[in-house]
Amino acid sequence: MAWTNPDGLTVRFDKEVGTRGSRAGVTTGAGKLRELVLEVELTGAARTIFTADPGNTGTNTAFSDGLNTPLPAGAVIHSQRVVVLTTPAGGTNYAVGTYLENGTADNAIGIRTTLGADGTQIGTQLTADRYVSVVTTGVYTAGKIKIIVEYMTA
Repeated sequence: MAWTNPDGLTVRFDKEVGTRGSRAGVTTGAGKLRELVLEVELTGAARTIFTADPGNTGTNTAFSDGLNTPLPAGAVIHSQRVVVLTTPAGGTNYAVGTYLENGTADNAIGIRTTLGADGTQIGTQLTADRYVSVVTTGVYTAGKIKIIVEYMTA
């Protein structure tokens, strides 16, 4: 079980060491431009892809396990792109959006619409931390994507 030490760093043990799973990470670029990178396995029934099960119900419904990286408050979302790692099959479509830590949708298609176009949050400034995730439609039998969200820090 991961925990946060007094310096604010996340300490991981056992299977969590060195793995991110479907959790977003941030890369730095020149100046204030950053990239949030998230790899997502699409395979499965239609769903919103969360990474934490805060109620211990067996169903992931939030991002509250302390291992997720949000887009920070004050960030301006600059662009989005998707890199296909394994060709999606079987599903109808997917969208990329932003969520609160508890899993409540802020704008489920705000970054990338189901048609693959930029969502309405591209070019806007976030008022609070937001987590990035994917909503799938239809049953995917295969598919893995890498989502890259470029943003500027304040």
